[in-house]
Amino acid sequence: MFKPISVTAEFVRQTVPPMPAEAVNNVFKVMHGFYGNLFLSKFSTGALDADGADGGITSAKQIWAHGLRDFDGGTVKSALSQCITEHPQYPPSLPQFVALCRANAPREAYKPAQQAIGMSQALRSQYTAKARAAATARLEQIMTIKTGYIEVPQDLTGLKLAIANAVACAGGDEVAELRRLDAMFAPKAAA
Repeated sequence: MFKPISVTAEFVRQTVPPMPAEAVNNVFKVMHGFYGNLFLSKFSTGALDADGADGGITSAKQIWAHGLRDFDGGTVKSALSQCITEHPQYPPSLPQFVALCRANAPREAYKPAQQAIGMSQALRSQYTAKARAAATARLEQIMTIKTGYIEVPQDLTGLKLAIANAVACAGGDEVAELRRLDAMFAPKAAA
């Protein structure tokens, strides 16, 4: 169910570059200078590794290197200087020290949001013109449907179509009206 700590720590070492070992050693030196063996005794196990160093302290340095990976040297130095005032009696734990580092990290200046899609002004104008033309065409189509407007020729046939359209819009029978108009305007046959 749970992965062994060594596997998880190895995975963390591979995915995120930790703080350099020299920088972590300096943090531990300063903490030892501030708090003496009280700081190192938090991590000491008494078991020595192949180099003769305490295995618990070596492991703690690796964890602290991972925990402080997001901060630059200046931020860590500022957090170390605040340890004297913020934690005068007892050394801070890693989460407390990370909180000090976050408080001392430089703030990013405001940056306006960038456009999601970067495009040139010419391309933006082209898309705007296409959208405006499509919207205008659709508006004309809607107005045609609402008003019943149709294009008719400017002659007698156009007049008959306009009358038939008016009858249809009023709910009448436009076919019957067209037949009536055709009969009315048809040339009279010689009797």
